[in-house]
Amino acid sequence: MKIHKQVSTYLLLTIFVLLGTAAIAFPQDTVMNTGQERDAGFSFSASYIHQFDTDIGRSGEFRLDRALIRSDWKKKMSETVTLGVGANYDYSGYSFTGRLNDQIADPWDEVHALNLSVSALFTLDKNWKLFVAPSVGVAAESGADWGDSMVYGGTVWASYRFSPSLTLGLGAGVFSKPEEVSAFPLIIVDWKITDRLRLANPLQAGPTGPAGLELSYTFNDFTIAAGGAYRSARFRLDDHGPVSNGVGEDRSFPLWARFSAKLGKAATVGIYGGAMVGGKMTIEDSRGHEISDESYDASPFLAATVSFKF
Repeated sequence: MKIHKQVSTYLLLTIFVLLGTAAIAFPQDTVMNTGQERDAGFSFSASYIHQFDTDIGRSGEFRLDRALIRSDWKKKMSETVTLGVGANYDYSGYSFTGRLNDQIADPWDEVHALNLSVSALFTLDKNWKLFVAPSVGVAAESGADWGDSMVYGGTVWASYRFSPSLTLGLGAGVFSKPEEVSAFPLIIVDWKITDRLRLANPLQAGPTGPAGLELSYTFNDFTIAAGGAYRSARFRLDDHGPVSNGVGEDRSFPLWARFSAKLGKAATVGIYGGAMVGGKMTIEDSRGHEISDESYDASPFLAATVSFKF
């Protein structure tokens, strides 16, 4: 059964990638669709993130390796409507040593998250824009029941262009996750302070949280930047794990610096360094009752991303 579920994971991943779709879960060389939305067309990116050994709980430690795949297709249907469809896949491989608390060791290992979304951007007039993006997916440890691992909801926001260099907006995201419904506000910022300096949202808001904020400086084909966000990964646990059919959650505030470079007209590569601060790992039973809530130390990470636009 476990092998069958793993095969299903990779099959769905392949289908989603072929559909050509996305919701950004880690900083890329792009901003949210505000006053200066991304060009229509197809884009694809792949990222690798390594979190170094970090103390957690009373006597535990963990490290984390993540691989992220993003694809996205947008089409300008008219002067006022742009439609999009997207998919993402996140693989998270946790390695625990010691005990998370007095009762639980190795609470989970491999976690998979798949998400399929559609979006619509409406240009209401020369200044106002409205964005709506419902999505559906799964978030589960290997061996978990996918039927109990559904994640669905959406984001909506409206923005106003105060000038050619400044767009601000407000919105919200609401998502149903395993044993929880979460909501968060969205603050939309796209401020071109100078021709080279920009303050903007680096992430696409979605099930893992809002869009964050990043200050970037561009010179020629290179960009340096620093930013932060809030991320929360919540997922169903393995049916045969230490907390059968329970729920795990890893939440933190990633802070990063990045250097990126354009390679020709279509490709961009980026290198990131930073730390996950304010981190917590929570374990709940199958009814959503909390069993453990352990903080972890600032977790340094390195990451690399390559992206293409066509």
